[in-house]
Amino acid sequence: MLFQTLVQRKLDDGYDRTLVDRRAPQPPYFLQAEDQFPTDGEREIFIKKIYSASASLPRRGAVVMAPGLAANANLFRTDDRGEILHLNHNRSFANLLASEGFTVYLYHPGYTERVHNRFVATHCPQSIHFRKRYQTPPNLDFSYLADKEIPLVLKHACEDFGNPWVSWVGFSMGGMLMYAYLSKNEDLRVRNVVTIGSPVSLNELFLRIAPYTNMVSQALEMEERTFLGTAAGGLVPVTRLIRKFPASVVRYNPFFMFLWNPFNIRAKTVKTILGNIMEPIPAALHASLRTMVGEGVNSRMYSPEMIRKMRKANREHTNFLFFFGQYDLMARPDSVLLAHEIITPKVPENLKGVPATGHLDLVVGENAMQKVWRPTCRWLRDHLE
Repeated sequence: MLFQTLVQRKLDDGYDRTLVDRRAPQPPYFLQAEDQFPTDGEREIFIKKIYSASASLPRRGAVVMAPGLAANANLFRTDDRGEILHLNHNRSFANLLASEGFTVYLYHPGYTERVHNRFVATHCPQSIHFRKRYQTPPNLDFSYLADKEIPLVLKHACEDFGNPWVSWVGFSMGGMLMYAYLSKNEDLRVRNVVTIGSPVSLNELFLRIAPYTNMVSQALEMEERTFLGTAAGGLVPVTRLIRKFPASVVRYNPFFMFLWNPFNIRAKTVKTILGNIMEPIPAALHASLRTMVGEGVNSRMYSPEMIRKMRKANREHTNFLFFFGQYDLMARPDSVLLAHEIITPKVPENLKGVPATGHLDLVVGENAMQKVWRPTCRWLRDHLE
């Protein structure tokens, strides 16, 4: 009875004062977070803003961070120990950037049902989805994300920060979306682009493994529809089961090993990904990606030939940094090298290979801080206006 009363009280005022994001900033970095919901009248997007309240830090610019397929932006809030969401350190990708003076905008794409139903519906009365079960728009495919959501995110970040340009850090599909967007739009607001494991073409491996990945995603989707976000993540069945799995089961399971190098990722991190970050893949998005693979270079949504149409102005006014994983099966090194060859063939120093790294561990692996997070931070500092 007491637990039900507490949960209802949190639902009534939409404000849970026990949440990490709503605690007072702590030294030495004084990081804090805000929930933001930009809208264009037709759609609303959930963005988590993270920045330092320290007066001694310079304001180094706005950085949008975009996750990959079947993931929410809390991927960038996973620290080097596999913990998630804490703001009292600089050991996650998002926190590291914020502790260096960047204002970080974590973009949760429109397919992130778990985040919406567990957090937004329960804790964010300023959202149109408060106290409602969130469902992915039925027409949300790759083009919807690139053509509808990205412009809204860019507009919001520029206006909120008060600067005419932003930097973009995209993991996997988060980088692919920016490739596609810039191939169709001469947008000078995009000053710097960092892509991490973002291929310029998809391989057939995706088609073979996506149905199996979706088995987990669909179980998570059923979980969200049942609980409507009113229960904490640790109380719902699938997440609770994942957290009880032995470390060797989640880390070395052949079912998931195509997603990471098991020797370069913590078991705790894997549990966090499966229990808190993985999102259902909506049917329209899955179908559009399947079409992109099938059409190859003739794809109107995304293909090497489409990326070649990226205007010269984008290459002149936008700086690029590319990361690829040595053992990445999802975004094969040759496809990332092709992206580099198409976009910045005369800038060899902006292509970074990360040894002993698969796909997801590029951004949350044992060597991610040294090989990806810190180099990205230094590169962004070097490319300030």
